[in-house]
Amino acid sequence: MARGIGDDVELGESRLWPALMRESLPPLAAATGTAEFASRLVDVLRRVLQFDWWMVMVYRRHANPEMLCENFTGSWRERGLTTYVGGFYVLDPFYVMSHSLDHAEVCRLGDIAPDGFLESEYHRAHYASGRIGDEVNYLWPLEAGVTLAVSLERSEHSAGFSDGDVRCMEAVQPLLYALACKHWSLVRSRLATPRSLELGRLVQDAAANFGRTILTPRECEVVKLVLRGYSTKSISQSLGISPGTVKVHRENIYAKLGVSSQAELFNMFIASVSTQPGASAASGVRLTG
Repeated sequence: MARGIGDDVELGESRLWPALMRESLPPLAAATGTAEFASRLVDVLRRVLQFDWWMVMVYRRHANPEMLCENFTGSWRERGLTTYVGGFYVLDPFYVMSHSLDHAEVCRLGDIAPDGFLESEYHRAHYASGRIGDEVNYLWPLEAGVTLAVSLERSEHSAGFSDGDVRCMEAVQPLLYALACKHWSLVRSRLATPRSLELGRLVQDAAANFGRTILTPRECEVVKLVLRGYSTKSISQSLGISPGTVKVHRENIYAKLGVSSQAELFNMFIASVSTQPGASAASGVRLTG
């Protein structure tokens, strides 16, 4: 594993920092405003810590994610990324977290995911099927409703991201975030056409309105939390109702929707979202400078 700036030495004493200043940061600065910026950003981060896969994307409040670069291959690239950009993202803890951030943040999956996330169908469909063991993100607000997400992932065979890894990322974050903001100021007018924004809005509206025609407002709230990976206990705490009441709501939801398991509920939700026009149209988005 690569030695990080924040492991056990001060930033100014690290031998890695001069290498970053000399070899990695100048190309990144030179790439602001070009299609190479995202890949140059990943090059810098490879100097800071070890990871297996990455995605750099723009989250918008009313659009599908816009993918700048990633390194997935094979069937997972064809299936996993298409399903993620096409609709899975609405259940992603990092995407949900991006809505409430007004400052740059390093977010680790285990620190922000709901307490039942590892048992959720979303985790099984996205993380387990992709053999992803852990994930950490930079979430950088660029303007109101727009966040740059830099997702770094390790395989299930690797150690998870440590506190030291997070400190490494936090050490270089101020400079990288400043460059990202500069890049955004140069390219923002070229991205996200009105058509792509409208398609994304349709997908998110479908997610927000799932089950609303046959479920009560409270049942819709419960469904949303179940799909995101909240346990019965955390749902009861979040909504101010007893665990027994949550169980009754879940039974009623399953009966009304004609499903018998969380897996069937998840598949129904994804089918509802993915049938929207934006699901297929947005899945192939690739940004250029």
